[in-house]
Amino acid sequence: MPENKEKSKARKFLGFTGKVILALFIVLLLAFFIAGSDLPIKCTVVDAETGKPVEGAIVLVGWSRTVNVIGFSTTKTVKVAEVVSDEDGKVKVPGIISYAVNPPYITVYKKGYVAWSNEYIFPSWEERGDFKWESGYVFRLEKFRPEYTHEKHTSFIHTATHENHVDSKSFYDAIRWEETKTWEEIRQKGKAKK
Repeated sequence: MPENKEKSKARKFLGFTGKVILALFIVLLLAFFIAGSDLPIKCTVVDAETGKPVEGAIVLVGWSRTVNVIGFSTTKTVKVAEVVSDEDGKVKVPGIISYAVNPPYITVYKKGYVAWSNEYIFPSWEERGDFKWESGYVFRLEKFRPEYTHEKHTSFIHTATHENHVDSKSFYDAIRWEETKTWEEIRQKGKAKK
């Protein structure tokens, strides 16, 4: 009889230990996925001069993963999302739960404004260092100035979006007029040279 009690105690201990090990494994697995993840955030889009909300600004967010193949490295798009600011300039930017994703690129665009990028600042192409993926962030859009060219601005937008705007209908539709202006500028330059 005492042997059965000992076996019963051993089974209970192993059962408990097994549950603890399983729970730790699940926690580590979740930590692995969350480590490369970004949770959804709530932000505001405002006019940089007035501080007033900008309605109808499109926020394009993309995540990629770096893929390494013997001496060659490339990135593969994992997810692209777009949201539009409401009348109060508010947006809920979606997140991602995936392992080993690169930090997201974000581009905010509204006709008449300079595109905002979390990587660079137009027109200087300085690196932006003030962005943090957290709720409460305020995207400050500057008005497009007469001394800027649509050609350079369009190039900036294509770089900032990593060319993933093509799959994002609202964003692509919004910048189409900018591309039309670019071609007009190029034609004007050609006429001026003749």
